Amino acid sequence: MASRLAIRTYYSLLWGTITPERLMERLSQEGVKRVAITDRDNLYGLHHLREVGKEYSVEVLVGAELTSSFGSLFAFVTSKEGFSNLTRLLSAKKMEKAFDLFASIEGYGAGLIFASLSPEVLKRVAGRVEYIYGGVSPTNFGAVPTARSLFLPLLALDDASLLSKEEVGAHRVLRAIGEGTTLGLLEEIKGEVLLPLERYREALSGWEEALANSEKVAHRCSGLTLFDSLAFPDYPDSQAELYKRVYAGAERRYGELSDAILGRLEYELEVITTKGFAPYFLVLSDIVALASRTCGRGSGAASLVAYSLEITNVDPLLHNLYFERFLNRERQDPPDLDVDFAWDERDGVLEATIALFERDHCARVANHNRFRRRSALRETLRVYGLTSLPEGNLGEEIISIATFLEGFPHHLSLHCGGVVVTPKPIADYAPVEYSAEGYPLLGWEKEGCEAAGLVKIDLLGNRSLAVVRDALANLEAEGEIIDERRWFPCEDEATQAMLARGDSMGVFYLESPAMRQLQIKSGKGDFEHIVIHSSIIRPAANRFIKEYVRRLKGGDWKPLHPHLEELLGETYGIMCYQEDLSKVAIALAAFNEAEGDALRKVITKQRGKRLGQFQELFYQGCLKNGISEEVIESVWEMMLSFEGYSFCKAHSASYALLSFQCAYLRRHYPAQFMAAVLSNGGGYYHTLAYISESRRMGLKTVGPDINLSRYRYWGRGKEVVVGLMAIANLSFKGAQALIEERSRGGEFLTLTDFTQRLSLPRDDLVALVNGGAFDALAPTMGRSLQIRALLTHSRGGHSLGGQGELFAPPPLPSTGKCHPTTRQELEREFETLGFLREGHPLALYRKVTPLKGANLKHCVGQKVAVVGWPITQKRVYTIRREVMSFTSFEDETALFEVILFPNVYTRYAHLIARNLPLLIEGRVVCDEGAISIEAFKFISI
Repeated sequence: MASRLAIRTYYSLLWGTITPERLMERLSQEGVKRVAITDRDNLYGLHHLREVGKEYSVEVLVGAELTSSFGSLFAFVTSKEGFSNLTRLLSAKKMEKAFDLFASIEGYGAGLIFASLSPEVLKRVAGRVEYIYGGVSPTNFGAVPTARSLFLPLLALDDASLLSKEEVGAHRVLRAIGEGTTLGLLEEIKGEVLLPLERYREALSGWEEALANSEKVAHRCSGLTLFDSLAFPDYPDSQAELYKRVYAGAERRYGELSDAILGRLEYELEVITTKGFAPYFLVLSDIVALASRTCGRGSGAASLVAYSLEITNVDPLLHNLYFERFLNRERQDPPDLDVDFAWDERDGVLEATIALFERDHCARVANHNRFRRRSALRETLRVYGLTSLPEGNLGEEIISIATFLEGFPHHLSLHCGGVVVTPKPIADYAPVEYSAEGYPLLGWEKEGCEAAGLVKIDLLGNRSLAVVRDALANLEAEGEIIDERRWFPCEDEATQAMLARGDSMGVFYLESPAMRQLQIKSGKGDFEHIVIHSSIIRPAANRFIKEYVRRLKGGDWKPLHPHLEELLGETYGIMCYQEDLSKVAIALAAFNEAEGDALRKVITKQRGKRLGQFQELFYQGCLKNGISEEVIESVWEMMLSFEGYSFCKAHSASYALLSFQCAYLRRHYPAQFMAAVLSNGGGYYHTLAYISESRRMGLKTVGPDINLSRYRYWGRGKEVVVGLMAIANLSFKGAQALIEERSRGGEFLTLTDFTQRLSLPRDDLVALVNGGAFDALAPTMGRSLQIRALLTHSRGGHSLGGQGELFAPPPLPSTGKCHPTTRQELEREFETLGFLREGHPLALYRKVTPLKGANLKHCVGQKVAVVGWPITQKRVYTIRREVMSFTSFEDETALFEVILFPNVYTRYAHLIARNLPLLIEGRVVCDEGAISIEAFKFISI
């Protein structure tokens, strides 16, 4: 059996040029059955490599290259203990400043076979470990004399980083990027090329002992079962503890427990405990208890156990949620339940989680950041010492290398929220290092963690949770308390009517232009339809969205097959949720739960080769059950609309519940709600859009004001008080000092009072003045006079003449009349705030047309000219791969949508990118009640 040892791939970051797919394809063609990948100081690619190797019938043996200043030491894993020892060594090498490789291996040598091409390394390792070989490679025999003198056996190694000599240029570029230098200054270290099998054997033909030993070592490393169980934190008697918490939580949720509730709980608990998942739910229960407000989502929101533990908030019985999409007896994957926290609490929850379960038992999940076209070209140019692409052969060489590097991983970063918790120190299970932010970081992405039996828990940030929290706190401060135990926003008819009109700016997940348009087209705002809309609004489903609206409004339809009539009845015969893929495959093609779940994953992740295999299985199963080819093709086409991302019903229901909380607050407490939206950085739109929407809702915006403004926005009655946070160039320290002094000494009475009580840096004073914060204190003074007075009278000695307090300041000037804001002041105000304190910034531009956005509904079919400010844009590709755009504009009266078909987009995209008002010429169209403009022309004003 042919085996190859010690090959580096592109997971030897910024060094190796061998991609897993090309390597396995070549080895398979050469008849190689086993290969030991030894990437430099890491196991980043272990699970990807094993997966690709399986496709090509090549077994990937586990190993790594441990680098040192004396040379490299290759380590090959022969047992589970050896794997843990290797992960401990790699972790210590990355995380311990005083790490000594040769001292460390003495305690971590069990289950590992070592080899080195370096005489110095052999001298330092010999006698410390049980198995150590002198390495020989096709180009390096330097270790042989030392190995002979130490009576060490020889081992044939490839020691290769390149698949062919044509990759030398790319290898040098990668090394230069990694060392932060240019090619001209790069130290010449030759990357070795992987020889074809016959040439490899020929090069080592004089070293039969080494070749024979490579087969023996490969045999000892072969067939290991390393990841055959899941790693959960230990809980004393976890099953009993889970039962105790679940039943207590169910009683809090429901009061008296009905037979239906008890039956569902018993079923779920039996599945959970049989599969050994009880600790997972206990971990999540403990983490959720650390936060003020959460939104458990994903397929796990279909679990009554999770609902009883208050991990999730949507009732799975009330909304008929499919537990088997989350867990079933046949499913092999670990549970996956995402939990959202208020965005500004999330980092604190992560820190608290790491403290709760102990730091050396926790780590964040990684992202493997890869070169894209631009970054590959930019970095390649940089190491060539260039900033732009030259012409001729050199330019072609640079493009060729940059193109080759696309898709190569180049560094690790933190996954947005994934964390793993283990019963023993996490370095026993996987290599760990520190992230740039100081977190312990696994070397694997989420798929690698799952493959290793490490259960990823996603702790994610969500701005809308903070919006609800802050709006409720604002109301409570005013004496208006909402008892959330008796708060049922989904049942509020006024809220439903508002959503049916598409009045949902600021409302979580329902504020995007596409969602607002769908709400208008459907005319539905109840919870059940919002759940449908949250799922069906996905990129590949446009055709089916139109059909859904037609059917919703009474259009004739019949199920694709009688077996699907009840299955898809609530979504009008259209597959909407992820679990619909599994359900339909089970109903028509006799798939089991595991096969249906695998089909769902393959379709949603667009896995080409496996997709073809599943298509064939689906077709065969359907034909066997007497389904016509016409029906099969129609069903499969609808299934493919789930390519990319899609949601399960439980996830959409969880989001819809949060959407309704936001919508209820918008409908009944608009000032407090919009203040909370603005305080938390908005959502889909920028600040100007939310300020404009507040005014269109009949609210008055006040401030910023030196006496009224807090740091964040807040609402009172029908007013939104602008926070000091809105003022660009005002330092947080300055805003904090202002608020503290006002709290200590009361409101500021005059500019003089302000200057006598508080000294702020000049930049802070200028920012406050430009934002109009002093206008109420000095209504008779222009802002230039305000800043002059503040600097002249400042207690800190800001004197225009540089005299400080040597001379008494002149009295503050006053005209006795209210000073009108000048155009120049308004322009500075807009620059400072991003909006105007009063009115819309369109007022700063010349009026071109009398037509307003609110009146477009009266102009359907007509050519119009209207002025609007672009607030968001979505670019999409047509069937011909041409770019077109859906852009939202606003004026002081309304939001309106503008469609730019490819020819118009090509001509005018640069104008929209400037984010300035435009005159739009086009035709008004109406699609199921949703008004938009099909644009012909744009003119800058």
